[in-house]
Amino acid sequence: MADRILFVYNAVADAKKRGYFPQLMSFSQIDVFNKALDNTGYKGVHLNLRSPEQLRDFVRMNGPFSIAFCIAEGFLDLPASIADGSGAARVRRVLDDLGVQATHSTAPTMEVCWHKDRTHETLSRFGIPTPWHFVIRPEMESLEKQLQSIEQKMIFPLFVKPAAGGTSVGISERSLVSTPQELAAQVHTLLREFKNLPVLVETYLPGREYTVGVMGNRDNKLVLPIIAFPLNQKIRTVAAKKMGDRLGEEIITAGDPSYQWLSELATGVFDAVGAQDVLRIDIKKDGEGNPAVIDVNGSPALTPSASLAQMAVWAGFSYNDFIKMFISIALERVYEQAGVIDVSQPSPEKKGA
Repeated sequence: MADRILFVYNAVADAKKRGYFPQLMSFSQIDVFNKALDNTGYKGVHLNLRSPEQLRDFVRMNGPFSIAFCIAEGFLDLPASIADGSGAARVRRVLDDLGVQATHSTAPTMEVCWHKDRTHETLSRFGIPTPWHFVIRPEMESLEKQLQSIEQKMIFPLFVKPAAGGTSVGISERSLVSTPQELAAQVHTLLREFKNLPVLVETYLPGREYTVGVMGNRDNKLVLPIIAFPLNQKIRTVAAKKMGDRLGEEIITAGDPSYQWLSELATGVFDAVGAQDVLRIDIKKDGEGNPAVIDVNGSPALTPSASLAQMAVWAGFSYNDFIKMFISIALERVYEQAGVIDVSQPSPEKKGA
């Protein structure tokens, strides 16, 4: 009998993919997932997640499930859970209470990944380099004093973004600031747009940016082919990601000298945050060529056009095989089914860029 997979997601109409919701799935993207799940041999039972009560009732009425394929980033009826970065962890805690294991990392790891100040703190404890940063917390001392502290302690240019969330939400061309006036203006913009949620200010790194995908668990991990972004692409905004323009990207495979150090750094991050199943790590170099981790995504997009799926294509997987491998990795972890899938070695390299 095929494993019954509870597919938990947040989907909204394309017209609503703004504000807190640009990172959420559209219904057309869910249709693509449906087709991929149908081709894996697993039986998917779908839930567009709106509230904790809905999730509890649904599982009690429709369970049991082998696992929850959980890409929900919160609860649609509680939009703050999506905006403040707490949602992915909260969903997993409800599933845990119901006895349903989930794909991706645990609730504590999701909290580390979704709150960038905690990401920095965790990685620093393991000696993993991150940019210098300051978290503006509007509920603490006056905003003016916090801005003054940044001006005294940090060197411009700086990069300003929400301290929680992902998918470049809140990042625009104005995120790169070169003066105290630009810093104050962008901080005020984010506080207004995201209802006084904390803001992260980092030292801007002008070097090349990379994104690294790691799949697997414990000693059985696969680092997918790595994407290096064009040097002239200073900021990866929501708009740029939506366009899906991959012109100028370089694919770094296992035969490239850069693959080794990027892989070692990425797997070190995977272990440091206690990740499971999949993690995507963004790395950028400073002006002297020294790398630092600028973001850790515990629930990276898995759609066909997303970076992780594109990496899998370069590793030799079809999209359907990529989704099946991901679910198999999670099932192996949950049920300790040795030999379900071996991801310890990349597939043969594909040539080209």
